[in-house]
Amino acid sequence: MEQKIQKPTKKISVPQTEVSEKLDSVTRNYLIIMGLVSAGIIVFGGYMIYRLTTQYIYQSNLNKAQDQLIASLVTKQKNLQALKPNFDAINSKGANGISDAQLILRAIPTTQDYENLLATLEKIGQDSGVKVTNVSQSAGSSGGSGTASSTTVSGEAATGFPFTVNVEGSYSAILEFLKKTENSARVINFNSMSLNGDTGKISANLTMTTFYKPDANINSTMVPLK
Repeated sequence: MEQKIQKPTKKISVPQTEVSEKLDSVTRNYLIIMGLVSAGIIVFGGYMIYRLTTQYIYQSNLNKAQDQLIASLVTKQKNLQALKPNFDAINSKGANGISDAQLILRAIPTTQDYENLLATLEKIGQDSGVKVTNVSQSAGSSGGSGTASSTTVSGEAATGFPFTVNVEGSYSAILEFLKKTENSARVINFNSMSLNGDTGKISANLTMTTFYKPDANINSTMVPLK
């Protein structure tokens, strides 16, 4: 058999001309540019997906918050409608021309109402037959050197306003003064008493406490959704 002798193939090198070199350079630049453009498109697409996802989550949370707010407002509206008859009743004036709301504010005003307290004590003193010689705020009241105490009145926290009253009169008249202060329209508690003088004319130093309750805070507690 005849053996075929394969001649080694010779690689023919193509001569690099100026045109071919420019073509290779253009091709490489084109591939680089296309790679950069593709990478930019991928990065931009990922960023847009992130933005859309974030916006979707934010809008979803906002919708939930709005639904909760609407449900809360509906509940409050129902509660207000249920309380309206009580509100009308408490604000309607009775036979004496005074409503229950006014009586409540007289009993526990929204401020210390010091001037009205002085007028009340003067009136009680005249009705009891004693002379009110001095009224001063005790240490521990807002006008004194201490801090006003907090006391529960009718299930609600009210601020105590201690004060002292100096009166002169007979023993029975002073006792009548104490009874009238504790039965007055404004809540006044008797704390202690010191007496000086004889049975005909007695000077008494009385320590008492009245109360006030500031208006409720009705400012909005809503926090903007971030």
